[in-house]
Amino acid sequence: MYERILHPTDGSTGSAHVALQTLNLAKQYDATVHALHVVDADLKSLLRESGGQTDALKTQGKTGLEMVERMAESHNVNLVTELREGEPAEAIIEYADEIDASIIVAGTHGRTGVRRRVLGSVAERLVRHAHCPVMTVRLPNTDVTVDNTEHAEDLLSRALGTADAEAELTAVERQNNVWVGTGERDGHEYIVYLDPVTQRATVLEQ
Repeated sequence: MYERILHPTDGSTGSAHVALQTLNLAKQYDATVHALHVVDADLKSLLRESGGQTDALKTQGKTGLEMVERMAESHNVNLVTELREGEPAEAIIEYADEIDASIIVAGTHGRTGVRRRVLGSVAERLVRHAHCPVMTVRLPNTDVTVDNTEHAEDLLSRALGTADAEAELTAVERQNNVWVGTGERDGHEYIVYLDPVTQRATVLEQ
């Protein structure tokens, strides 16, 4: 049903949740994800006129795309990344047409009232004008996608099982910005680290 999924990302807080929705959809349909960041040309011009640092906009875009890359690698999803400059909604629709996107999965800040009527939103413009289906995902206030022990335990167990099918997870703990699990089998001890944003796990044998 879906062969090419376009995921525009602005690198803002909560983007990881939208990326995760995109990757889960891609896994379901064995699709390729195209992650796109558009540097807002109008904002770049304003910064240049006011003496601001325009390079920061491109850096933010690259950082956002790198996060999606790490998540795609963790979930074994084929990914293509693209960084462009222009008016965000127009550039996204243009790129969607170029790659013949099956669907666009975009985050929305859920603006309402006067702010929505005056400014609109990129997601709303995509829904109105894109030539393919658009799925919108509400951006939460955090990038953390693993926020409870049960979820962390499930992901840590899977990672440990991939490294050693007979090893068992014995403990799970949240430490600062990482989940840590310990496991063992016949005297072999393991430590598993899980990134709470990308859900990428690393298994180390002690």
